[in-house]
Amino acid sequence: METGFKTFAEVISFAVMREEESHEFYRELAEKTEDPFLKPLFMDFAKQELQHKKMLLTIDADALGKMFEKIVKKKDDLGIAKKEENVKPGPQMAFGDALILAMKREDKAFELYSLLAEISEDDDLSILFLGLAREEEQHRAKIEKTYKSLFDQFKY
Repeated sequence: METGFKTFAEVISFAVMREEESHEFYRELAEKTEDPFLKPLFMDFAKQELQHKKMLLTIDADALGKMFEKIVKKKDDLGIAKKEENVKPGPQMAFGDALILAMKREDKAFELYSLLAEISEDDDLSILFLGLAREEEQHRAKIEKTYKSLFDQFKY
Protein backbone atom coordinates (compact mmCIF):
# COMPACT_ATOMS: atom_id res chain seq x y z
CA MET A 1 0.00 0.00 0.00
CA GLU A 2 1.30 3.43 -0.92
CA THR A 3 1.70 6.03 1.85
CA GLY A 4 1.83 9.05 -0.43
CA PHE A 5 5.22 10.06 0.96
CA LYS A 6 8.05 10.14 -1.53
CA THR A 7 10.88 11.34 0.69
CA PHE A 8 11.94 11.21 4.31
CA ALA A 9 11.58 15.00 4.40
CA GLU A 10 7.89 14.70 3.45
CA VAL A 11 7.34 12.26 6.32
CA ILE A 12 9.04 14.59 8.78
CA SER A 13 7.06 17.54 7.44
CA PHE A 14 3.80 15.63 7.90
CA ALA A 15 4.68 14.56 11.44
CA VAL A 16 5.76 18.11 12.35
CA MET A 17 2.45 19.44 11.05
CA ARG A 18 0.53 16.92 13.19
CA GLU A 19 2.50 17.90 16.28
CA GLU A 20 1.88 21.60 15.58
CA GLU A 21 -1.85 20.91 15.23
CA SER A 22 -1.87 19.04 18.54
CA HIS A 23 0.07 21.85 20.22
CA GLU A 24 -2.46 24.42 18.99
CA PHE A 25 -5.38 22.23 20.04
CA TYR A 26 -4.14 21.91 23.62
CA ARG A 27 -3.02 25.55 23.80
CA GLU A 28 -6.45 26.74 22.69
CA LEU A 29 -8.14 24.48 25.23
CA ALA A 30 -5.91 25.95 27.94
CA GLU A 31 -6.87 29.46 26.87
CA LYS A 32 -10.59 28.71 26.78
CA THR A 33 -10.97 26.72 29.97
CA GLU A 34 -12.14 28.38 33.12
CA ASP A 35 -10.97 25.50 35.31
CA PRO A 36 -7.75 26.33 37.20
CA PHE A 37 -6.66 22.68 37.17
CA LEU A 38 -7.24 22.13 33.45
CA LYS A 39 -5.30 25.18 32.27
CA PRO A 40 -1.86 23.89 33.40
CA LEU A 41 -2.73 20.34 32.32
CA PHE A 42 -3.51 21.44 28.78
CA MET A 43 -0.44 23.70 28.71
CA ASP A 44 1.69 20.70 29.70
CA PHE A 45 0.18 18.64 26.86
CA ALA A 46 0.89 21.51 24.45
CA LYS A 47 4.49 21.67 25.67
CA GLN A 48 4.94 17.93 25.09
CA GLU A 49 3.73 18.31 21.51
CA LEU A 50 6.33 21.04 20.92
CA GLN A 51 8.99 18.69 22.29
CA HIS A 52 7.92 16.10 19.72
CA LYS A 53 8.19 18.72 16.99
CA LYS A 54 11.70 19.65 18.14
CA MET A 55 12.72 15.99 18.16
CA LEU A 56 11.39 15.54 14.62
CA LEU A 57 13.23 18.60 13.34
CA THR A 58 16.53 17.34 14.74
CA ILE A 59 16.15 13.66 13.85
CA ASP A 60 19.25 11.71 12.93
CA ALA A 61 20.57 8.16 13.26
CA ASP A 62 20.90 8.48 17.04
CA ALA A 63 17.31 9.69 17.30
CA LEU A 64 16.13 6.73 15.23
CA GLY A 65 18.02 4.45 17.62
CA LYS A 66 16.28 6.03 20.60
CA MET A 67 12.94 5.59 18.88
CA PHE A 68 13.72 1.93 18.32
CA GLU A 69 14.34 1.58 22.08
CA LYS A 70 10.88 3.04 22.72
CA ILE A 71 9.34 0.60 20.26
CA VAL A 72 10.43 -2.44 22.22
CA LYS A 73 9.00 -1.04 25.49
CA LYS A 74 5.36 -2.03 25.77
CA LYS A 75 3.07 0.45 27.51
CA ASP A 76 0.00 -0.35 29.54
CA ASP A 77 -3.27 0.11 27.70
CA LEU A 78 -6.16 0.30 30.11
CA GLY A 79 -8.58 0.65 27.20
CA ILE A 80 -10.34 3.64 28.74
CA ALA A 81 -9.90 5.81 25.64
CA LYS A 82 -11.83 3.25 23.58
CA LYS A 83 -14.57 2.67 26.19
CA GLU A 84 -15.51 6.24 27.04
CA GLU A 85 -17.92 8.29 24.94
CA ASN A 86 -16.61 11.24 22.91
CA VAL A 87 -16.77 14.64 24.61
CA LYS A 88 -16.75 18.13 23.15
CA PRO A 89 -14.25 20.75 24.34
CA GLY A 90 -15.60 23.82 26.05
CA PRO A 91 -14.67 26.55 28.52
CA GLN A 92 -16.52 24.91 31.40
CA MET A 93 -15.48 21.35 30.63
CA ALA A 94 -15.33 19.01 33.61
CA PHE A 95 -11.88 17.72 34.55
CA GLY A 96 -12.83 14.11 33.75
CA ASP A 97 -14.15 15.12 30.34
CA ALA A 98 -10.90 16.97 29.64
CA LEU A 99 -8.93 13.83 30.41
CA ILE A 100 -11.21 11.78 28.15
CA LEU A 101 -10.78 14.31 25.34
CA ALA A 102 -7.00 14.24 25.72
CA MET A 103 -6.70 10.45 25.94
CA LYS A 104 -8.87 10.00 22.84
CA ARG A 105 -6.76 12.52 20.91
CA GLU A 106 -3.55 10.73 21.92
CA ASP A 107 -5.12 7.39 20.98
CA LYS A 108 -6.03 8.69 17.50
CA ALA A 109 -2.45 9.93 17.02
CA PHE A 110 -1.18 6.51 18.16
CA GLU A 111 -3.42 4.78 15.62
CA LEU A 112 -2.36 7.10 12.81
CA TYR A 113 1.36 6.66 13.40
CA SER A 114 0.93 2.89 13.86
CA LEU A 115 -0.87 2.65 10.52
CA LEU A 116 1.80 4.71 8.78
CA ALA A 117 4.48 2.44 10.26
CA GLU A 118 2.63 -0.62 9.03
CA ILE A 119 2.15 0.56 5.46
CA SER A 120 5.58 2.14 5.03
CA GLU A 121 7.89 0.19 2.78
CA ASP A 122 10.97 1.98 4.16
CA ASP A 123 12.39 0.44 7.37
CA ASP A 124 13.69 3.78 8.67
CA LEU A 125 10.29 5.38 8.17
CA SER A 126 8.60 2.47 9.91
CA ILE A 127 10.91 2.93 12.89
CA LEU A 128 10.22 6.65 12.93
CA PHE A 129 6.45 6.13 12.86
CA LEU A 130 6.58 3.37 15.46
CA GLY A 131 8.61 5.64 17.72
CA LEU A 132 6.06 8.42 17.31
CA ALA A 133 3.25 5.95 17.95
CA ARG A 134 4.91 4.88 21.20
CA GLU A 135 5.26 8.52 22.30
CA GLU A 136 1.53 9.01 21.80
CA GLU A 137 0.82 5.69 23.50
CA GLN A 138 2.82 6.82 26.54
CA HIS A 139 0.77 10.00 26.74
CA ARG A 140 -2.49 8.10 26.48
CA ALA A 141 -1.41 5.62 29.15
CA LYS A 142 -0.43 8.42 31.53
CA ILE A 143 -3.79 10.14 31.02
CA GLU A 144 -5.71 6.87 31.41
CA LYS A 145 -3.93 6.08 34.68
CA THR A 146 -4.71 9.55 35.98
CA TYR A 147 -8.35 9.20 34.96
CA LYS A 148 -8.64 5.77 36.54
CA SER A 149 -7.08 6.87 39.81
CA LEU A 150 -9.26 9.97 40.08
CA PHE A 151 -12.61 8.90 38.69
CA ASP A 152 -13.12 5.22 38.36
CA GLN A 153 -10.82 3.00 40.37
CA PHE A 154 -13.05 -0.04 40.14
CA LYS A 155 -14.60 0.27 36.69
CA TYR A 156 -11.41 -0.38 34.73
